[in-house]
Amino acid sequence: MTISIALVAACAIGVVDAQTTDGTPVAEPQYINSFYSLDSNGKLIELERDTVTFRAKSKVLPGYASVKMESEFKPAHASVRLPSTAQFVVRGRSAINPASVYELRVLKTSKDHRDYVMTQSHGSVFGGSATSDLDEGAVPIRFEEYGKNSYRIVAEHPLAPGEYALAFRGMVTEIYCFGVDQ
Repeated sequence: MTISIALVAACAIGVVDAQTTDGTPVAEPQYINSFYSLDSNGKLIELERDTVTFRAKSKVLPGYASVKMESEFKPAHASVRLPSTAQFVVRGRSAINPASVYELRVLKTSKDHRDYVMTQSHGSVFGGSATSDLDEGAVPIRFEEYGKNSYRIVAEHPLAPGEYALAFRGMVTEIYCFGVDQ
């Protein structure tokens, strides 16, 4: 009975205890592909979870057109603020290289929203082109096994002040945001 109450309590707060390779217990996210930050004591900190809205901007001139597809989310700054040396955890360990699945991205800010460019295209009466640099704004990160089912995500260098998001690589619909102030 006591064990089932503890399990229900762990599920209610969204984490499940596991152990590191040396037997030390660690907290892991309950759900696959959900990101958390780790504080210095190994406690999980919930990140701001946002749904991405796509917006197309176009500029049309005689004989020329330009279209930019951006993701956008409000407000301009995440409510979760972390240190530049923050570490993260994502549940979803598998045989697939996690660097091909997950990314940490710098976001651009304006007075009322955050965004990043998904794709751009340009065209004229002589032809056109489209560019999609999905690595633009990506922050170099490394992955370490964490607990039984998760990865610890560590940026290769301390993060500069700004707004950031953790998400799947490519076209995303949901991201986990935070900001760094110093």
